[in-house]
Amino acid sequence: MSPAASHVLMIEPVQFRANAETSATNAFQHAALDEDVARKALMQHRGFRDRLIESGVTVTVARGDAAAPDAPFCNNWFSTHASGKLVLYPMLAENRRIERRQDLVDRLRARYPEVVDLSAHEKSGRFLEGTGSLCIDAANGVAYAALSPRTEKALAQGLCATLGLRLVAFTATDAGGVPYYHTNVMMFVGHGLAAVCAEAITADAEREAVLDSLAKAGHEVLLLTREQVAAYCGNVLALRSDRDECLWAMSSTAAAAFTRAQREALERRARIVDAPLDAFEQAGGGSARCLLAELL
Repeated sequence: MSPAASHVLMIEPVQFRANAETSATNAFQHAALDEDVARKALMQHRGFRDRLIESGVTVTVARGDAAAPDAPFCNNWFSTHASGKLVLYPMLAENRRIERRQDLVDRLRARYPEVVDLSAHEKSGRFLEGTGSLCIDAANGVAYAALSPRTEKALAQGLCATLGLRLVAFTATDAGGVPYYHTNVMMFVGHGLAAVCAEAITADAEREAVLDSLAKAGHEVLLLTREQVAAYCGNVLALRSDRDECLWAMSSTAAAAFTRAQREALERRARIVDAPLDAFEQAGGGSARCLLAELL
């Protein structure tokens, strides 16, 4: 099974709101109808943090920046790896690039000294947005990538070569034919289980390649529907507690949208830790997994 993190970084929102610069490539995102979305997001973020801490997960929290509305979705600009590597990623939206703060990079470099910095590709319009773009199954040496304006295949291939991973790339779309903006809204892997919206992978060869790769890795596979993807059932993160208990971090929206059989399959593998995150889901187009950056 893939090693699950027991330590995560969360970036507390400051004046959270819908990001106009990302709405064109994020069909999940909607203009906030709740005028008090910033206050609601802050309360939900703290509630989620507390649920994780109560479950034995170590949480490091840094304060966000009011100029960066998507700062809480911190898994997009960096990833850490057990080898000691810190990867910095190129981001599509200009106002998301300021999330890659030097003070946070310096803190991370103290623990992950080998830096792979891909951010310069922003200048040439090439993007790869962290573990949003790449669903990594480290134990089996595989990374899955749903290609989109935020996820370039060539960049993914190059990074996978650096990290010693095999890339499985594909195109996955919603019912309207729009590519999912990130891989981590339509699949997750962990604790010997993988959930994927196979019906969204319209090319037969690509769909078979994904399912074959997951089967060869020995994962129990849960098939998600596009409707469940819209409820953030794909935006789940496998974690473990300080007592080595296996956990699933997800939103309450996602927890309610799994079928009974799917929930039983999840609970055979790990305990579900959920919290309300609808402020982030509605205004930001992201959920639980997007709010957590693993510190492996």
